[in-house]
Amino acid sequence: MSYQIPRTFQKLSVTKLTNKFQEAVEFVTCKTKLPGPKEVLVRNRYIGINASDINFTAGRYDPTVKPPFDCGFEGVGEVVSVGESHQKDFQPGQAVGYMLNGAFAEYTLVPGRSILPLPDVRPEYVTLMVSGLTAAIALDKVGKVKSGETVLVTAAAGGTGQFAVQLAKLAGCHVIGTCSSQEKN
Repeated sequence: MSYQIPRTFQKLSVTKLTNKFQEAVEFVTCKTKLPGPKEVLVRNRYIGINASDINFTAGRYDPTVKPPFDCGFEGVGEVVSVGESHQKDFQPGQAVGYMLNGAFAEYTLVPGRSILPLPDVRPEYVTLMVSGLTAAIALDKVGKVKSGETVLVTAAAGGTGQFAVQLAKLAGCHVIGTCSSQEKN
């Protein structure tokens, strides 16, 4: 499968630190770069939007990062071009996902080691990366939950919270969930 790689693409760039996302970002047009030896160029089809994005664009995660900078932590799409080191690992047209800053773009250069091959390009896979993995790691590695335990999930109506509730139930736990307002019950 061959792809026509555009000369330019659009992405969101953080131009101002604020918790008001629409004020923090602007669309910018960038020249498309071909992948280096260890990179893969991905055409993004689906991206994840999380509370983390607001925290990042407000400067809460790393106060040393100053605008302008890229944003968006997860994407699902298809490979359009592959660097020399990954010619055997990835093919144009292949469905992939990744967790890497810069996903709020039509195209993203991703290190090959950061790519997760997927069976196809579907929006459901985006939620598994940041929200699903966060919940799984919190329950399994940090909480070390065991069947029969009671698990309190705060923000149970959010993306990560919904995964945590389901995973804790699958583990045989009694789950108590909280959320910020009646509307989210």
